[in-house]
Amino acid sequence: MMKKDNAPKRVAILGCFRSGTNFAKTLLEQNFNCEIKNNVFGWKHGYVPIISNDSNAECRFHYDEAFFITKNPFSFLFSLFNYHKEVQRNIIAPLDFESFIFNKIVMFDESQDHSPQLRFSSPVELWNNMNWNYYSSNKFVHVRYEKLIEKPELVCEKLALKMGLVRNSESFFIPDKRVKRINDGEKLLTKNDYMSDEIFNNSNYTSHKYMKLFNQRSIEFVLNKIDDELLKMLGYVEIVSDVVNLTNE
Repeated sequence: MMKKDNAPKRVAILGCFRSGTNFAKTLLEQNFNCEIKNNVFGWKHGYVPIISNDSNAECRFHYDEAFFITKNPFSFLFSLFNYHKEVQRNIIAPLDFESFIFNKIVMFDESQDHSPQLRFSSPVELWNNMNWNYYSSNKFVHVRYEKLIEKPELVCEKLALKMGLVRNSESFFIPDKRVKRINDGEKLLTKNDYMSDEIFNNSNYTSHKYMKLFNQRSIEFVLNKIDDELLKMLGYVEIVSDVVNLTNE
């Protein structure tokens, strides 16, 4: 079936837990003619699958464009731990921060009975594995969460240009409250449908306040375990150096 010229583009999104997928979805759907779909490749927070040419798995991925979003490893660990401690769903891991950083983590989809699980030696290895998988597909555009909250309109315009998205209004909507956890099946009719009642304080990220949780031992562990090649590919070498230097001042 041919897509009508004015039909919204179907855009697939991928990202680790707490990497900003819902924030990106809100910005793009409210400001551009598109539908952001979470589960095109299966589970939004899972891998892009490798399917061989002779596989009998009949997987048809219906999307026009695709992108993935990342946080730098330190802010990601901060956000992932807060999610785990607050929600206690989809993750098996320790509930104190230092143990969380150093120990294995298991992810699964709690909405499924007997969900398959993904096991990583640490949440740092989770960041390495998942983001390497997303980056390895040259079909996906990459956006950094840090840039998105710093200059949302500019970054969204650049993202839209790469994916061929059309702006749907002159004014640019930016949510002033924390966005909800959104699933593909939810009906989102108004801007308020995307937002919770909680005020969102982006200074945790823009001022790197999350680094207060890290002691020297945990910083050294992250730096030792992080994939330096991936840091460079995702454009995080400078920001990681900057946030580590903040703790030494």
